[in-house]
This record gives sequence, structure tokens and C-alpha cells, in this order.
Amino acid sequence: MSTVLNKATTSLLELACDAVPRTGASALLLMAEGSMDWDAVRALAKDVRMMVAVETTRQEDAVREAELIPVAVEPTEAAITERITLALIEAVANDLLAAGDRVVVAYSGFEAEVLDSVTVVRLGEHLERLSSRDLRALETSVPLETLKAVVDVAVEIGREGREGKAVGSLIVVGDARNVLARTRSLGFDPFKGYRRKEKNVRDGRVREAIKEIAQMDGAFVVGRDGTVEAACRIIDAPNTGLTLPKGLGTRHWAAAAITNVTRSLAVVVSQSTGTVRLFQEGEILLRIAPMRHHRAMKWHDTETEPVRGDKG
Repeated sequence: MSTVLNKATTSLLELACDAVPRTGASALLLMAEGSMDWDAVRALAKDVRMMVAVETTRQEDAVREAELIPVAVEPTEAAITERITLALIEAVANDLLAAGDRVVVAYSGFEAEVLDSVTVVRLGEHLERLSSRDLRALETSVPLETLKAVVDVAVEIGREGREGKAVGSLIVVGDARNVLARTRSLGFDPFKGYRRKEKNVRDGRVREAIKEIAQMDGAFVVGRDGTVEAACRIIDAPNTGLTLPKGLGTRHWAAAAITNVTRSLAVVVSQSTGTVRLFQEGEILLRIAPMRHHRAMKWHDTETEPVRGDKG
């Protein structure tokens, strides 16, 4: 049964819809929790292009029937910031958004199941190189669901750190045999001895373990199927001929180096900023800078800010 829109939800959706033309956004992304009166939502949208993140086939059908645009995302206990990120990646992958687009996002930022926040996100400079074709190409070497799970945990590490301290990390995904051949152990691997089904990154418990182990030195190596093949590995690959922006540290050079000589992808969490960068073939393909305290993602140096009711 659909939830009837109350006055507060209606007011927030009206504000979000009004923000789309005011900010030059191409669409409104609604991060709804559960069912809503989709026909009423559509009536509020008027001429605004509205996408809705959906987790079930039933919800997708109801949204589509109301002539709204469903964006299918997997059910997850991740924070709202990660869910927004994954929904945006999914939208780009399905040609619903283009690189450089601005998107207004309405979501429950402070209280569960209550729409209370509106944010404007611009898919920024580095994402301009990431088209839907690129994402599908990534899926041929690393399944998109595995990549999403790794990005999910990386963003959490970048935002939360561990025990109040900032934490950096490097996760190399895909082409595990060749990656392992170009790495060496630090002498201790917390994942050694576990069965494969007990160390898949799609499992929430495994992602929590990765967040804990990230405090230790070395890289994680994850297979195409999401299995953590090893942890605490030192990358031993040449960085000759590679170029990176100034200010990036050893993890970023290691990520560039290993992806330059293998068919892997690498996800790096910057300890100093919490920024997550995705590497392929020795280059930065995507940068995601998580914002703290329940606010939405910044993609590269984007200007992400709450939409205010006042004009100007």
C-alpha cells in the first residue's frame, strides 16, 4: 500500500522540483524509502524529469506505471551517501544521466523514512570521462556489482575512518592472479585460512572486516567474483612513464602502477581527504569525494550544497 504524501513531504518535493530549473539540473533523483503515492509524486513533478531509486521489482513497476523513471539499486544497509553514489553510477550506466550533468537529490538525511534533505550534485570534471560505454567496459573485466561493493566500502572508509582517525586504503580488483604475482606479503594476511564464501566483499560482514583491516599497511586484492584473495600486500610494479596530479601519495602511485601492468582496477582512499579514486590502465577514471554528516557526495571538485528556500 502506498504512503499518502503528508504536508512536509509535499513541501520538500515542491522545493526540490523548483530547484531543478533554478540550478540548471537535468533531473531530480528521489531516494525514497518504501512505497509512496507515485501518482501524487508525478503530479508534483509536473514538467520536471524525476528519477526514483527502487530496490524491488514491484516498486520499479509502480514507479514506471506512474510515468516516473526507476533507477534500480540493490538493497543495502549502507549510509545514504553511499546509496546516492551507487544510484548515480547506475543512472550513468543506463544512459539516464550524462557526464557533467547537475542532479537535484531528495532524500532522508536525518530521520529514516522521512524526506528531509535536498542537495544539488554536479557530475564533475573527472566523471566527464566516464560514459555509460565506459561503465559497461568496466563490467567486462570486473562485474559491476563487485565494483559497486568495493566502491561502497571505500567511501565508508573515507568518510568514517576508524576509531576517530582518518584511514587510507588501496583495494585492487580483478586479474587477481597477475596482481598477486606483482605483489608481496607483509608477513600477515588476516583473510588467510577462511573459505572463499566467507570472504566475499558483497557480504556486509566482510566489508566491515575490510574497514577494520584498512588501518594496517598494504593493499587488498579482490577477485572478479568479489572474493578477497589477500590483504596487507605491497605492490611491486614499475611506475615509469606514469603521470599523476601533484599531491597524490604512494597509494595512488601504486594503484596507477598495478593497473598499468594488469587488467585490474584499483580503488584508493586518500587518508588526508577521504577522497576515493578509481584507477584503470594507470589513469584516474573517477573521483568521488564523500562529504560528512549525512550530506550527499561531491564528485571531484563539484559544488554540492543544500538548496535553500530563499531566492538569489
